[in-house]
Amino acid sequence: MAESPKSHVDVLMIGTGEYTTGYVHGKASQSDKSKGVVALTLIDLRRRGKTSRLGICGTNGKKFADIRKHMQQAIALDTFKPGDACVIFTPDDTHFEMALEAIRRGIHVMITKPAVKTLAEHQQLYEEAKKKNVLVMIEGLYQIYLLN
Repeated sequence: MAESPKSHVDVLMIGTGEYTTGYVHGKASQSDKSKGVVALTLIDLRRRGKTSRLGICGTNGKKFADIRKHMQQAIALDTFKPGDACVIFTPDDTHFEMALEAIRRGIHVMITKPAVKTLAEHQQLYEEAKKKNVLVMIEGLYQIYLLN
């Protein structure tokens, strides 16, 4: 008997800064992102039954005392299953490696722009995503700002 699809998806937020939490430099951000739009959106999706488990991890040990190792996302990704999703809102030069790790685990990915630095990285993400049959999306919030 075929397994029925999940009615929700578990989501890992990779990145603990303004976009995800609204928290930066030890306090709430003073910018227009002070509410942590990514976390709020995912919490609302959980309230509506679209997501279940939400996880969050940083890229270094500076923000939360219990994060000891650099690149904790690999450990956090291990706790999610193929078919789950992650959102990556981290420094630009970390997007490719994190997305590739998630894709190889069969996890859908949304990355803030720029997703990659080179055409070769783009092609590698494309090929890996095709192999694993996962979605890779690029967030473009600032594109909306430019249109207003």
